[in-house]
Amino acid sequence: MKIAILGGAFNPPHLGHQLIAQEILDFTEVDLVWLAPCYHHTFDKNLTRVDYRVAMTKMLVNGKIQYCGEEIDHRLSGDTLELMAILRQKNPQDQFSFIIGSDNLKTFQKWAQWEKLAKTTKFLVFPRPEFDYNLEKYGLDNPQYQLDLINHPLLVMTNVSSSKIRERIRRGFSISGIVPKEVEQYIKKHGLYR
Repeated sequence: MKIAILGGAFNPPHLGHQLIAQEILDFTEVDLVWLAPCYHHTFDKNLTRVDYRVAMTKMLVNGKIQYCGEEIDHRLSGDTLELMAILRQKNPQDQFSFIIGSDNLKTFQKWAQWEKLAKTTKFLVFPRPEFDYNLEKYGLDNPQYQLDLINHPLLVMTNVSSSKIRERIRRGFSISGIVPKEVEQYIKKHGLYR
């Protein structure tokens, strides 16, 4: 099986995550997308409790979009190299790739052991509006780096982000239509992001 990992804080998970996962399934040869929330963020972002983020992430699961709890179960540091090593060891019969948004390209060289990562892991780079898609500009155009830019005339992009959702909640704006109803209810029930 070809499995693509969509990692992130999922703080909170939203319909943009679901859209990206579906677009990867539609426009690449990937069989499954696994949503992998981080236990700890590499860049020390302030995150909502792990159990809240896991519960909400599981609300996005749908057929070929599945939950992956390896980062949480192993309490990983957030370094992608660690996660990929565990996944390959546990599932030697599968081929893994990792999905990132084009917004990650400008900071990719800050990732732990980024060169080794780029040479050993296939990255599916999904376009994000307003973020450059140029590998050369970020010094990532080495032919040894496995960075595949996802492109198709029917591809749909989104500018929905967890940070925008958190800010909307803080300001009292609706998040209806940008997170699943279940996630919206969960956020209200637990008083998150106020």
